[in-house]
Amino acid sequence: METKANTSMKKDVIITIASKQNFEGCEPDNINLITAGRLYRRNGKYFISYEESELTGMEGTRTTLKLEDRQVTMTRTGTHPAQMLFAEHKRHVGLYQTEVGSLAVSTHTSQLINNIGENGGSLSIDYTVEIDSNLAGTHRFEMAVTPTGNMQ
Repeated sequence: METKANTSMKKDVIITIASKQNFEGCEPDNINLITAGRLYRRNGKYFISYEESELTGMEGTRTTLKLEDRQVTMTRTGTHPAQMLFAEHKRHVGLYQTEVGSLAVSTHTSQLINNIGENGGSLSIDYTVEIDSNLAGTHRFEMAVTPTGNMQ
């Protein structure tokens, strides 16, 4: 029988992110990023964390994804704090902090495929974003997580 003490796990991982954003009246914006991060399990849930970079425009920000069955919570702390919830076929309203104040940001997730486990895996999320109740764009987020072999 497993106890909470022996169900935690931490691994260093390589995270590959491909993000495509389509904003009304603009050319599609693609971001491809490869970065080091951490995959860990706590209380039966998987988490992925990594530092944002100059490439994403959020240098000084740590992003953490909490992976639950059919739901992903993204929390950003540091220079660009935010929290977004992705749950298939659900809409979530949150606040996004900017230099000029807070905005009400809604996400509506049309598809969420989570294959992340102890040995890494993949995550993809298709969603729309509304800012102050106006459609801002459609997004596709894909992440691949590969262990580097270092365990703690």
